[in-house]
Amino acid sequence: MNSRQMAQALGRRGGRARARRLDPNERQRIAAMGGEARSQSLLAARRIIENLRYAGAVGELAGRRPAIRRVKTCRGRLPGLYPDRI
Repeated sequence: MNSRQMAQALGRRGGRARARRLDPNERQRIAAMGGEARSQSLLAARRIIENLRYAGAVGELAGRRPAIRRVKTCRGRLPGLYPDRI
């Protein structure tokens, strides 16, 4: 077992212990926050795609075709999604 596998095992154990410590209302609140964050992230991704398509259409009308690179994941945090965190 390497160090990565040990860290994963400890993380799973710690998460289960934390879940047992929390009351059902707190677990539900945390799950709701996670769902809201995912929803906001998906909405932001849709907006980015729409903006890129719009920019591409404007570029075509202007006579130039911009090169748009597609990526499956975003590296780093999207600005404005988590205003209460730095």
